[in-house]
Amino acid sequence: MKDNTVPLKLIALLANGEFHSGEQLGETLGMSRAAINKHIQTLRDWGVDVFTVPGKGYSLPEPIQLLNAEQILGQLDGGSVTVLPVIDSTNQYLLDRIGELKSGDACVAEYQQAGRGRRGRKWFSPFGANLYLSMFWRLEQGPAAAIGLSLVIGIVMAEVLRKLGADKVRVKWPNDLYLQDRKLAGILVELTGKTGDAAQNSHWSRDQHGNASC
Repeated sequence: MKDNTVPLKLIALLANGEFHSGEQLGETLGMSRAAINKHIQTLRDWGVDVFTVPGKGYSLPEPIQLLNAEQILGQLDGGSVTVLPVIDSTNQYLLDRIGELKSGDACVAEYQQAGRGRRGRKWFSPFGANLYLSMFWRLEQGPAAAIGLSLVIGIVMAEVLRKLGADKVRVKWPNDLYLQDRKLAGILVELTGKTGDAAQNSHWSRDQHGNASC
């Protein structure tokens, strides 16, 4: 995979939503303004809106809160969560490591380069705009236990969100959650092996007036 070290440092600097000149960014990251502009284009390729204003520099439309692995892991009572800024697909990450996983292990990312939805459709996954999460679960009863699983997961997620104050969240068959007539999350279940190992993928929208939706 391409080295994304510089673009990730760049988005961390821009995350406060303020203007940063190309010269300032170049000094901080130890490179030329031309190189900064090249990495800005990488961010745009990731789906990040970066404003360029002559005499002021670069900025995001508004501040963004990036995933903080230390805080996320600090909230865990058990299990394992892998936090990655850029990945091909959170589901594929788990499927590729299925022999190493325990039920409840998860992967979360800021950006998916090859996210997918139902029937193999490409899922556009812009950086920092949504939450991309997959969880592994071993179905001891075999693949038959996965029938209707995405709907069941959606119902449970909706119940949890209602307890947290999202009273108007609803489940839309077969695999979506909606809040105030806007899609909040999509769920994808992928199976592998005779035992019915499942990777359950949820894509959460953060876009409810620019803040987390739940």
